[in-house]
Amino acid sequence: MARVGDVTRIWEINIHWPMYSQCSVWDGKGVEIWECLVDRKSTYLSKPNTRPPNPMYWRYLARR
Repeated sequence: MARVGDVTRIWEINIHWPMYSQCSVWDGKGVEIWECLVDRKSTYLSKPNTRPPNPMYWRYLARR
């Protein structure tokens, strides 16, 4: 079971996300915490879109 860190970085474009790093995403109701499954640089508008909730790159952990 993964532990959610006290300080979780907000998902941003053009950032290198190491495997098992965590990010947070505001979904309009609260903050979701995701864990990186693949060591990768984040993209959004180009293919592939690596933004959570893409299950190829991220695993859902919790809501804060």
